[in-house]
Amino acid sequence: MNENEKYFKISKSGHVHTLSSRTPFKWKELMIWTSASFVFLLIWTGWLAVLLITILTSVGYMLYRFAAWVFYAELKIDEKSGKIIRLKKFLDSVQKEELIAENFDPNRFEFTELIRSGKTKYLMSYRTHKNNELLILRSRADKESVQKYILEKISGT
Repeated sequence: MNENEKYFKISKSGHVHTLSSRTPFKWKELMIWTSASFVFLLIWTGWLAVLLITILTSVGYMLYRFAAWVFYAELKIDEKSGKIIRLKKFLDSVQKEELIAENFDPNRFEFTELIRSGKTKYLMSYRTHKNNELLILRSRADKESVQKYILEKISGT
């Protein structure tokens, strides 16, 4: 679980900008976590305990990463129509589609500082008649890159 991992993706297709929170599933990462737990536990315990804990670590980590890869959200901002739409997806099929706003205004984005597990994160939300919570960003750098992208690429200022 790399803290510096790029866990969201910004892309553009035509006049639609997409911010996706889909976490990539990496087999290499699974092997590293499994082998690391195997080696460290081998030093302190016997083979049977190492084998059991390694299997449990592998299965737990694989389920965690698979769930993050399968269930994800996308935010679509259409430059032409000005619509902002949030899609909740399972694999690649849309489970829920929610219209956030008819007219895009970059000044309505807000980033609220959160402290979770002793780390500072940022909640990205869009204000309309209600507060639409869109995505949790893991660092100040992520927050600034999203702000910069919205201001420069989408609103054109």
